Amino acid sequence: MQDKRYIICGNASAKGISDDPKRDLRLRLSGKDGQGNITLRIEDIHSKMVRSVPTQFHDLLEIATYVYSADQAIKRGADDVDNFGDGWRRDLHFVVPVRNLEFWRSANVLATLRSTLGFLSDDNYQFDFVQMDQDHTIQEYLEFNDTQQLFGRPEQVVMFSGGLDSLGGAIEEILTQKRRVVLVTHKSTPKLNNRHRNMETLLAAKAGDNAPHHISVRVHKTKGLNHEYTQRSRSFLYMSIGATIAKMLGLKSVRFYENGVISLNLPVCAQVAGGRATRTTHPKVMKGFQEIISLVAGEPFTIENPFIWKTKADVVEVITKAGCADLIAHSMTCTHTWEMTNQHTHCGGCSQCIDRRFAVVAAKADQYDPADHYKVDVFTQSRNKGDDKIMAAAYLERANQVKSLTDVTQFISSYAEVSRVFRYLEGSTAQAAQRVFDLYKRHATEVTGALDELVSRNITAIRERTLPGDCLLRTVYESGSVISVPAVASAEKMPDNIFRKRGNVWEARFQGRGRHPILIQGVDKGAEYINLLLAHPGRETSVFEVVCGSEIGIIESAANTGLDHDDIEEGYQVSVGVPLGDAGVVADRKAIQQYRARYNDLVSEREDAEADGDHERLEEIQIEMAQLVAAVTGAQGKGGKLRKVADRRKNVRDAFRNAVDRAIKQIDKYDKPLAQHLKDSIKHGNEAVYRPEIAVTWEVRPIVNG
Repeated sequence: MQDKRYIICGNASAKGISDDPKRDLRLRLSGKDGQGNITLRIEDIHSKMVRSVPTQFHDLLEIATYVYSADQAIKRGADDVDNFGDGWRRDLHFVVPVRNLEFWRSANVLATLRSTLGFLSDDNYQFDFVQMDQDHTIQEYLEFNDTQQLFGRPEQVVMFSGGLDSLGGAIEEILTQKRRVVLVTHKSTPKLNNRHRNMETLLAAKAGDNAPHHISVRVHKTKGLNHEYTQRSRSFLYMSIGATIAKMLGLKSVRFYENGVISLNLPVCAQVAGGRATRTTHPKVMKGFQEIISLVAGEPFTIENPFIWKTKADVVEVITKAGCADLIAHSMTCTHTWEMTNQHTHCGGCSQCIDRRFAVVAAKADQYDPADHYKVDVFTQSRNKGDDKIMAAAYLERANQVKSLTDVTQFISSYAEVSRVFRYLEGSTAQAAQRVFDLYKRHATEVTGALDELVSRNITAIRERTLPGDCLLRTVYESGSVISVPAVASAEKMPDNIFRKRGNVWEARFQGRGRHPILIQGVDKGAEYINLLLAHPGRETSVFEVVCGSEIGIIESAANTGLDHDDIEEGYQVSVGVPLGDAGVVADRKAIQQYRARYNDLVSEREDAEADGDHERLEEIQIEMAQLVAAVTGAQGKGGKLRKVADRRKNVRDAFRNAVDRAIKQIDKYDKPLAQHLKDSIKHGNEAVYRPEIAVTWEVRPIVNG
């Protein structure tokens, strides 16, 4: 994490706050006629909408604008953010003047703000609210336009970005459901102005008498405040404005429309992991937004995503079935807006462009999305940048992997990070898990089906090799598989320090020695434990968690990722209420399923406790997790078979130590310096930790089928 940066907002004093005033960022917000370095303008407000808006909403608008502006002004420290160095996460400390000091300083408000924004942008947030001494009215941020008519009382505020998903949502609301809506658009760049106006005109023509009211939002900053392109906090500003407009209209909800595959944020590959992958409508963020607005409003308020269970291809079908297929070409999905030209409205290589191309093909609507609108055709043209090649290949790889999974247990074992969303979805954990699995399975089928369709269309050009050799279709066809990541990865510069799984073997390289990594075989469990420790240097972790392999791996698939119970040596004495001695089957299938569900809940609870700094709760969670691991590993034998209680328990710690020692001994045969480094740097008892004397950066991400 970077060193703390102070953002001093408005006329707040920095005296006695900052240790290094030269690093402070001063932000002053003004309305359309002000002199600040940030200007907030909410355009096309109808005079009938303006009513008494609680001052908490006024404060919220300003806080959100400051957060959004600081997000762009303070660059993430590492240029190579794919490696997630310390510079990726920023430590941002805001000093903000507010009208309702007691409200914003309350523990509940502060905790909800920090937790939601921290997850949204992958940064650490601190807020020091101070009393505002120079108040001004909300009208300073409003530009009125009564030429737009409010046809009856609006029923819903809908956030409208102009992308495919938000277009599908607007069409669903206006044409399918016949609802009267207000569309709120954040216009982040003047490049999109004409396209937004064109989209508004086309929608109005389709809607006739039910034409929506449009409200545009702009945030202008001085040139010196544009340094960071990721802008992950944008949706906080977007949501705050939408909620304020809803309050003006006497409404109690705001709707975002985004397909569930994007919302749930299961990364397609390392290039879009963590904060780089959009979390705009992630269920945890949506819940956090809803809690914030409910607190600000003083009453229940709803933030919804009605498309949470749709794929992007499903969204395209919503558009085409409503007779609006001609609007697809006018929508804007690309995240690289700086590359946009009149000829090429999409780059073709970013994750959003790739997802869009596959979706329109899967929905049989690609005739409405011309390939020449893309700077690069992801299917048939050469992909020059290494990142673009990896992105497209990894997108296909994930689809191929998910399609091969047969049940939800395999899905969670393969993508443990998806478990974080279950508690924020409706229904039980088991029901949510099944729905998420079904969604991703459907998406995987759409992606692979779209690829098969395009290979079929271009088979002559593929066979005659008139397409570029590194285009996606030829790469896939000539490899005989959708899996094309290894061919790309081999061209990358090899990191100096590697400890990762490639296919079914482990490979290692230390301090840049040798042209090729050494291969480690026969010690899979020990290598897996070492890999997990190297991924989190300096972090002391319960041996029980390390044994799990990856968070819930042992719980979801004990036969594959944990210690084989028969390998655990004598002496393990943790009891979970099961009597010693041969008392029959330890736990039936239903009990094991309950253990798994509880473990998933604990993983999410632990994330929240870590974010809140609640060390007492963390300790309680770790103890319960260890007990659950003991219960399941004690209940299942090799192959996942139910086993009976033995008179003596086995010792997990000894088995962990033995597995690691065996792996290091094997490594010593091929790379003595690496073996000695691991022996010196890995400590284990109740807690295991990798703590080298000198910091070492390791590449630990697996190469699938390499």
